[in-house]
Amino acid sequence: MTRTQKIILALALIGAFIGVLDTSIVYTGTVKIASQLHLNAGALSWVQVSYALTYAGFMLIGGKLGDLYGRKPLFILSLIIFGLGSLAVGASMNATMIIGFRALQGIGAAVLAPNCLALLTDTFEGQARQKVIGYYASVIGAGAAIGLVIGGFFATFASWRIGFYINGPIAFIMVIIALKVLAKPEKQTGNLDWLGTILSILAMASISYGLDGSPWRVPTLIVSLVFWIAFIYSQGRVNHPTMPLEIFKDRERTASYLSSLLFSSAGIGFWFYTPQFMQRSLGYSPFVTALGMVPMAVLLFVIAVQARKLVQKWGNARVMVIGFVVVILSMAELSAIAHSANYWLLLIGTLGFAVGFALAFATLATSGLVRIRTEISGAASGVYNTARQFGGALGLAIFAAFTEKLTGISDVFGKSMLIGVGLTFVGLILVLIFIVPMERK
Repeated sequence: MTRTQKIILALALIGAFIGVLDTSIVYTGTVKIASQLHLNAGALSWVQVSYALTYAGFMLIGGKLGDLYGRKPLFILSLIIFGLGSLAVGASMNATMIIGFRALQGIGAAVLAPNCLALLTDTFEGQARQKVIGYYASVIGAGAAIGLVIGGFFATFASWRIGFYINGPIAFIMVIIALKVLAKPEKQTGNLDWLGTILSILAMASISYGLDGSPWRVPTLIVSLVFWIAFIYSQGRVNHPTMPLEIFKDRERTASYLSSLLFSSAGIGFWFYTPQFMQRSLGYSPFVTALGMVPMAVLLFVIAVQARKLVQKWGNARVMVIGFVVVILSMAELSAIAHSANYWLLLIGTLGFAVGFALAFATLATSGLVRIRTEISGAASGVYNTARQFGGALGLAIFAAFTEKLTGISDVFGKSMLIGVGLTFVGLILVLIFIVPMERK
């Protein structure tokens, strides 16, 4: 690996890390954020949903822009938007500000994520590419876990705002390095599919709003269905689609996207509700909550780093199946102990979730980019990341819809974990039907 490749690898991994870090950094600070900004349960969930929706909604065009205008300008632009959005979130004084600036931050992350992954696929080939994609998946998993710890630390000893303020300097330094290191962009011919982009954003936002927040739930969901149909139809009609339907011709890739969406939908329930359960049911402070999740974070990182070795030994599909099964068993255990208020029983479930989460995410990322043409690698990266991120927004909406009448955190936590079991099980079925057979060929 050359010096330039090492620097590009570092830039891509750090970019992916801070994007997913800010997905989870609010979780251990949710109680403090709600108290200081006077947020009700609905507004608090939309602090995360707004970030996840713009993250998912602009992901497709983020990857397409990178394909058309080159990775370098898009990588730099995304860092600037993300950094400024982070600083604005840290300075927020009310619900409108924090939800709005989280949405802006999500736009930066949406452009950043697919171009980070595409930088790797453009820079590396063969076994080296598979290796760095494994690193990418590991960083995503580690970032989610570390964000919990960092968020809890700042919320207890300083302020939850610091977790957002530190992104500004990091993004600025990365911009300077990218300006010097990344190659001059090679532009492709083509046009942006603005209609498809707008329809995709409306489709994702409307289904989330229909499930969580809309006073007219059924009509909103019907409108969302119309947007989804119109979006998919448009992608087959335009010359340069945001989401080329060619991406879905491969059964393994398609199953990977759907399974990632379901897996992320289930996982968001764990990340969002576990810290609240520890603070409100077990009575822990944000920092003690973070410390209580350190064993899970460490184990997740270790397994994520070692996942590539397991894949080489057992195969990508087999490791993926193991990951899904372990997550199902762990979330079932967490649902069963929701009313016990016992940390040690909770620890068992969180450690199991860490193992399964790391194994599944590392392998889903690999399957999502198999047999893809370089010309649409950015779009494919965008589809994979969109499925992953939209899954989080959709999952929160689903959990909110099914737990809205519950008042106790133990009841909410238990039911959310059970819903997570169901979502993950459906994802596992897709893996067994469409991904496992492909590896045996």
